[in-house]
Amino acid sequence: MNTKSHEYNNLKYIMMSKKLTYFFVLISILSGAIFSCNGTDETINVVEYPELKGFEELDLSQWGFNLTVMVPNKELNGDPQVTLTERGALEVVVGADFGLEIMYGEGDIELLKMDLKEDLVFTSEITKEDSVSIIYTQDIPNSGVKTQNHFLYKAVVGTDIYEVRDVIDGEYGSGMIEIMLNASRTLKANKVQEAV
Repeated sequence: MNTKSHEYNNLKYIMMSKKLTYFFVLISILSGAIFSCNGTDETINVVEYPELKGFEELDLSQWGFNLTVMVPNKELNGDPQVTLTERGALEVVVGADFGLEIMYGEGDIELLKMDLKEDLVFTSEITKEDSVSIIYTQDIPNSGVKTQNHFLYKAVVGTDIYEVRDVIDGEYGSGMIEIMLNASRTLKANKVQEAV
């Protein structure tokens, strides 16, 4: 009986040793994972921008916006015409088919949807929507007025929010509205230049 008791104790000891080993391995893995983050909650945001063929970057800093946006290539479409309006909006027009308006704002898509619904002049239809953008049409029934296509994009750049939309007095087809929305999605902050 003494031998069986001794074997039982050895087996118990081995099982306890294995459990402790697993426990220490688990603690090591968890502590390694915690300390590899250097104790910060820092995350890296990777923003993927749509690929736009025939487009090039336009630096908007000379008009007071430390931003860059993709616009149609000037060699094919002419130089971008950039205007800072009295109300603080930056209008970027390239040729006859491309016009963006960029301004500080809330980019409140729900408010725009409510305004469209309550509009007494235009009949509006939302054709595409996500959490940061909306494409819609406006029409005056039986008036002979051409249907207007519009979009609004809420661009969050750092801590700033910008509203990007089509230039209001432009006439854009639905395909061009999609392209301008994709160009709006390329809006980004310029890299900070360090003093030398």
